[in-house]
Amino acid sequence: MNPKTLPYGGREIADLRRVGKRPADLVLVSLIGPLREVNPVIVANPSRAYDWTFLVDLPVLVVANTDTDKSVVRRVLEALKALPTASLALWLADRQDGRNLIVEGVKACPRGLLRYMGANERRQYAGLGLQQDAETVCA
Repeated sequence: MNPKTLPYGGREIADLRRVGKRPADLVLVSLIGPLREVNPVIVANPSRAYDWTFLVDLPVLVVANTDTDKSVVRRVLEALKALPTASLALWLADRQDGRNLIVEGVKACPRGLLRYMGANERRQYAGLGLQQDAETVCA
């Protein structure tokens, strides 16, 4: 794995994987910049291609907005779907809604099972990717 092809935050997970460890939580891959979350966060530059193999067998949630270039989102999702990830989902932060693509190793069909996130999942991810700072909230 070439460190130059890893997104920001990827090296730490790759180093863990090399010594037989893995993150305990869902890995967030952000296409919208840094996220203030306790989960491991990978920040990907939408204009770059990356080596995603450090995410093999991990649960992954890609975070984007509806105005994120659809071709970029599609490229990242296709690259991640090519891996054997434990789960893969897309969260649209500005819409506060998401789609499941792989759940427990089972790939969702375009119109099939597991495609839309249920109410419990949406509640679990509520607020994820919303950029709020103290100045904005207090203004």
